[in-house]
Amino acid sequence: MAVTANTQAHEAVDPNVMMVAFLREYGLLGARERARHHVGRCVEAGLADDAAFWMRISNHLENVASSDYGPGSLCSPSGLISPTDGRPGSCA
Repeated sequence: MAVTANTQAHEAVDPNVMMVAFLREYGLLGARERARHHVGRCVEAGLADDAAFWMRISNHLENVASSDYGPGSLCSPSGLISPTDGRPGSCA
C-alpha cells in the first residue's frame, strides 16, 4: 500500500509495528507520552478510527509499563538497551 497525504494511520501501519518504532525512538516513557498526544489530537480532529489506532498503541504501552518489562527492566548487564540513555526517567 502506498502512503499518501490522505492515508490514515490505521490504514498504513500495524499498531504493533508503530509501538516498537515509538519504543525505539522515544523509550518507554516518551512513547507513552507521544501515543497519548496522538490520541488527543485525533479526538479533537474527529478521526475516530485513528484515535482507536493510537489508543491500542497507548494501551499496549501502558501494559508494558505496568508489567515486569517496565522501565527498570530495560537495562542489560552491558548498559541500557533503550535510546533514553541519560534522560530523566530512564534506568540510568
